[in-house]
Amino acid sequence: MVSSIVGNYLVSKGVISIEQFKDLLAEQRKVRVKLGLIAVSEGLMTQEEADKINRFQFAVDKRFGDIAVEKKYLTKGQVEALLKKQGNAYLAFAQALENQQLMTVEQLEQYMVDFQHDNQFTSSNIEDIKSDDIDRILPLYLPIDGGEYLEVAGTALRTLMRCVDAEVYPEKAYIASRCEADNAAVQFMKGNPNITCCMAGKGQALWPVASIFGQEAFLEVDEDALDAVGELLNCINGLYASEVSQTGVSLDLYPPEFSTHVSALEGEEMLILPIHIQGQMVNYVIALGNSIEMKQETD
Repeated sequence: MVSSIVGNYLVSKGVISIEQFKDLLAEQRKVRVKLGLIAVSEGLMTQEEADKINRFQFAVDKRFGDIAVEKKYLTKGQVEALLKKQGNAYLAFAQALENQQLMTVEQLEQYMVDFQHDNQFTSSNIEDIKSDDIDRILPLYLPIDGGEYLEVAGTALRTLMRCVDAEVYPEKAYIASRCEADNAAVQFMKGNPNITCCMAGKGQALWPVASIFGQEAFLEVDEDALDAVGELLNCINGLYASEVSQTGVSLDLYPPEFSTHVSALEGEEMLILPIHIQGQMVNYVIALGNSIEMKQETD
């Protein structure tokens, strides 16, 4: 997720192109993060010091960490700690940027300062994003009073990453009583409290979700496509119901409903979480204790 958040930010700023970003994602799957890049990212070494060791390695058959300790750039303890971070997705993305000769990790860190400022994040928030941990990232995109939606939204986001696209990422969520849409699928869960969840889109935004999850190349967002979206909702909510049942909470799932002729979704209070999926924007809508009504175009 962090690769999509940071990569799409760089695209929006014109730093890299869409094509370069796609190449970076492919490169990231192949890279093994170099210890020097991690050390620079952590502020333990400068880029110049890391480059010096890299050049020295052409002359001697020694590992980067061993040389760094010999030259007193790092301690053995620091090297051990850095080695544990080689699987981090943010660092793998930084390594891909370097491999593609687009920017150094120091330059990426400077853009992260701008990203922090643009999103009004704290330094701690940035560390949460770099962790690539949904449980740490998602709360940053929920409103201050939106903590009660966290478990439901988290189940949805994790399931979308597993079943639709690993590169999905959120925008800032908000509380509202109306959400504009052209088509949608809704599912009601009876319990304490009742929960209603919905996936809604404008135009053909739901097409990638339906096609990938339904494993069928739908021509458009028609009833068959929305039936696949409804099945995905049922999968997400089934996982959530199973999870909360471990704490004694019982939820009964009603069959999903859908419509291709929606003007908007309305409810007394709803969390609207915009999610980028395959280049489209889909709204995941959650109502706790309230229902969500699909307003038809003629209503």
